[in-house]
Amino acid sequence: MSRSLRLALAIVEVTSIPLLILTILYVLSGYQMLYPYIRLIPASRAIHTDPLLRVIFVVLVYLHSLAGLIIIIERRLRLKMLRTVLEYIAILGLSLFLALCLALDIVFR
Repeated sequence: MSRSLRLALAIVEVTSIPLLILTILYVLSGYQMLYPYIRLIPASRAIHTDPLLRVIFVVLVYLHSLAGLIIIIERRLRLKMLRTVLEYIAILGLSLFLALCLALDIVFR
């Protein structure tokens, strides 16, 4: 197994549990905001709109998605040139997503 593939797998493993916890937290707090008579989490609006949690979530999604795509590309494609091109496209696309999310958070504070 190549070094980059090993690193990508480690990133996916490290980010999976925190990402799952934050996703559950966001879904539960979102439902509680939609249906106020459900009391699952205290201060759901504060949790759901917290900028620090949002940035942490976006960074975790970025790392997890990028590492997962690199694993898929490395394992499924045989042509080195095609692998390299698709990895750069994945890096560029996800980096643009990260930049957009962070820029929106900075601009609309």
